[in-house]
Amino acid sequence: MISSLFCTILITINTTPQNIFFDNYTLIPPLGNIKSICATPLNVFAISDNYLLIFDKMDLNLEKAIYFDQDIDLVGYDQQTNDLWITGPLNIIRFAIATYSIRAYPISDDIKRLGVGLDHIYLDGTKDYSLNKRTGELKYITSFPGNLSWFKKTQDQDIKTYNFLTPYYYFDETGITETPFAQFPISCVYDDGMELYVGTYRYGLLKYNKVSWLKQRIIYGPLDNRIRKAKKIGDKIAFISDFGISYLDKPDKNWQYRRFDHEITDVLFQDNDIIVTFENRISNAGAGILITISNIDKKVLCIASDDTMTYIGTTSGLYRKYNEIPGAEPFGEYKYAIYSIYPMGREIFAGGETGFFKYDKNNKAWSRELGFGVKHIVESQNKLYLLTTNNQIIQYKNTNQNTSSDTGWVLLPYFNIYDIAADDEVIYCASYAGIYYYEPGTDAYKVIYNLPRIKFDQVFVLDKTIIAVSSDNIYSLPVKFRD
Repeated sequence: MISSLFCTILITINTTPQNIFFDNYTLIPPLGNIKSICATPLNVFAISDNYLLIFDKMDLNLEKAIYFDQDIDLVGYDQQTNDLWITGPLNIIRFAIATYSIRAYPISDDIKRLGVGLDHIYLDGTKDYSLNKRTGELKYITSFPGNLSWFKKTQDQDIKTYNFLTPYYYFDETGITETPFAQFPISCVYDDGMELYVGTYRYGLLKYNKVSWLKQRIIYGPLDNRIRKAKKIGDKIAFISDFGISYLDKPDKNWQYRRFDHEITDVLFQDNDIIVTFENRISNAGAGILITISNIDKKVLCIASDDTMTYIGTTSGLYRKYNEIPGAEPFGEYKYAIYSIYPMGREIFAGGETGFFKYDKNNKAWSRELGFGVKHIVESQNKLYLLTTNNQIIQYKNTNQNTSSDTGWVLLPYFNIYDIAADDEVIYCASYAGIYYYEPGTDAYKVIYNLPRIKFDQVFVLDKTIIAVSSDNIYSLPVKFRD
């Protein structure tokens, strides 16, 4: 029975992407707390933190991630209208799967169950409600009708229904964590008949076949989206956060990771080994345990290598070591902080707090190339591009390779650049107002309108995909949508 009518007002929900159907970029969500799951014949939907994740049901590839600017905690599927209904502590949201359009209705309650009927949505919270799908009228009710499709928040007893999930939490596999006994509990389950979907806290999404018990695990994002440092190493991108290191070698593949207790400052991939730095130590983490390679009396800031040597930048100068031999020795007389190292053939370039330096392997001599502080180095079209400590870009021409040039460098007229990346064509710039790119052939400096006009901290290019990192989200955009 209906007791009172109390709300018919539509409100606005902000999402990223803002224009979900037409925006060409996608978000890369972190491994979070999966709170609710539902499925359609074509897709699996999961709420992870405040993201709605959309997976292809056949292979569980992540197709889309949508970030909501407020808490969401329960999702249900309406077969009649092909819509999703998403609840949070302040709203119920109608999400049209075909068009990605959103409507939101205010309701302040802790909704425990969501029932889908022919004409109404029914909500079981502190009080009981019905929502008219057509008019949006939200009313108090005293009882629920029969023949509803119910979606509910997972309780402990729901998880323990499936004995084969015992002990109801997961461990990281041997070799990928410094804390092998850390537990990652099951946070929700969804039974789709032949298949059981299992959501976890920071361990990803799993699918079990209820006949064969075969298991599939999807690591759909990095360990965290609050990135302290990010780095491109060969064909991999590595993100360093408080939880450890996450890395990716193909934008459409599963993420890989290593969890650490220590605060990692840099990472290097050498053959099958993962070399990490923290405090004053360089360690091999390839076997899942940290094996110290070198101790240095200064804090390590960065690391790089070539075929024979590993180079270590510290708060007080540069060190080097042979790749197969432990122990490091001072390398050069520069005794200030080194932020970036770039081996390049017979030369080694280093950017530091007060200058940019070059080491000639043939002459075994250092030279000071620039008096600007340099914190990042990239290469494109046989030129180096340097990001200075005051967030400007310098185009550097190696005088050994450009003997006809009257100067070895040009200060480009672009300011407030926080990171740079390069491919064979352009230089990408992370700025306070979006991602720009610089074309060396035309000296043109253009904005990428297909990414938000917000402050980005890092930018990379991987397999024809631009990956940009802000303080809140990680964005992915195919290079073909650059213009």
